[in-house]
Amino acid sequence: RNVAQADASLKAGKWQRSKYVGVSLVGKTIAIMGFGKVGSEVARRAKGLGMDVIAHDPYAPVDRARAIGVDLVSFDDAISTADFISLHMPLTPSTTKIFNDETFAKMTKGVRLINVARGGVVDEEALLRALDNGTVAQAALDVFFEEPPPKDSKLVHHENVTVTPHLGASTTEAQEGVALEIAEAVIGALKGELAATAVNAPMVSAEVLPLPRTILLYLQHNAHSASV
Repeated sequence: RNVAQADASLKAGKWQRSKYVGVSLVGKTIAIMGFGKVGSEVARRAKGLGMDVIAHDPYAPVDRARAIGVDLVSFDDAISTADFISLHMPLTPSTTKIFNDETFAKMTKGVRLINVARGGVVDEEALLRALDNGTVAQAALDVFFEEPPPKDSKLVHHENVTVTPHLGASTTEAQEGVALEIAEAVIGALKGELAATAVNAPMVSAEVLPLPRTILLYLQHNAHSASV
């Protein structure tokens, strides 16, 4: 709805209703790229807004997606059919700059891109080119390859880009939740329990790999150690 641009325009003393005509979400297709905890919650809300929701995540259980009316599709099918693309994937060697010139070329012209995942999954120069040639109509970015981004960043200052300074979890409730999680993790460690979110034992949902918890964490720890 161009709220940020319209807000700035009105505060500058202008009244430009026709300039900031938006698009409806009802009936549009949104592709959720990364169907974990956050991605699935975004999907639920998008369904509530009347959107058709598809998702791509090679590790997400099909049954969990179907339970909320979401079809899991291939990466190319997701990006080539969506009107909106919302990113919720982790930054890994395989996802670094996965959104590049090649992937933007496969998208529907006029797509809207939302990145609240990690800045590194998007090639920012490629995104700038996609904005300039109209492939991407608008982008909303909460994360960047370099944080904070350079003050002279062309992407940050692009008229069709709305930016925020990595505010994804910046709510009072979310910060309280993080504090509780930390306290619970410390208590668990002092009791000698397994640290499921340790940096040398990446968390994998039991839905993804239904192994006994002890075996799963042991394998994760040793796989990490062997690769260092």
